[in-house]
Parts: sequence; structure tokens; C-alpha cells
Amino acid sequence: MTRTHINYSRGDGPSSYAAREGVAQVAAPESGYFRYRLRSDGVRGGVKIWFGPPHDPVTGEELDRSWRWQAAFNGQPVEFDRVWPACTGNPISEAEYRRYCSRLQWAEQHAPESAYADPRKRRDPLSKDEPLPF
Repeated sequence: MTRTHINYSRGDGPSSYAAREGVAQVAAPESGYFRYRLRSDGVRGGVKIWFGPPHDPVTGEELDRSWRWQAAFNGQPVEFDRVWPACTGNPISEAEYRRYCSRLQWAEQHAPESAYADPRKRRDPLSKDEPLPF
């Protein structure tokens, strides 16, 4: 039994297979909107990925720094490496991302102890802090 020869200099390697199958390339991020969970039992939310100048975390104004890849989960800044490339499997529209952001704002006011207000928490559907599904 022999192994098939792979000529890596010609582009026959595993990375070219991933590019042909539509799998996201880790080394080449893409901007857009995606559905993702920050933890396994958490709520789903929207991730926005973009390339641009960083923003001040307190005032929100644009800083005079070098551009970089950035990410936001439901409108809140999150580490880019925390979500990329795991989120790329579920692209969503900008309107759906905005709905996730508005749901977070609603939950911060009306259900502050729920996982919808803090996506890093585990979602417990039997908790009295969880909002009703309707």
C-alpha cells in the first residue's frame, strides 16, 4: 500500500482543499456579521467583524492608532481572537445583528441577571431571571 503524493509547491496541500470547499481561512479574516455563542450553554448573539482604527473603550471616539481587525458581540467589544474563526460558519444580515444588539439593551434594563444581559453567563431556562420566550 502506498500513499498518494501531494505536491505542496503546486498548491495541492490541505490549505488549498479548504479554500476549494469554502472553509474560512484563519490567516485571512473577512469582515461581516455572524451568529455565535460566547460559551457552550450561553445565548446566541451577533458578531460584527471589521478592519479599522480602534475606539476608546470609555468615550467611544476613534483613536489615532494603527488599524486592526476588531470584533463586537451584540454591540459590545470582544477580543478578536475569541470569536475568529469559529464564528464564520453562520453568517447573518446586518438587520439580524441589530436585533441581537437591541435584545441585549432590552435585557440590560428588564432582566439584568439573565444570560441575555450578560452573554458570558450560562443560560438556564428554568431560572426566574430568564425572560419569557414570548
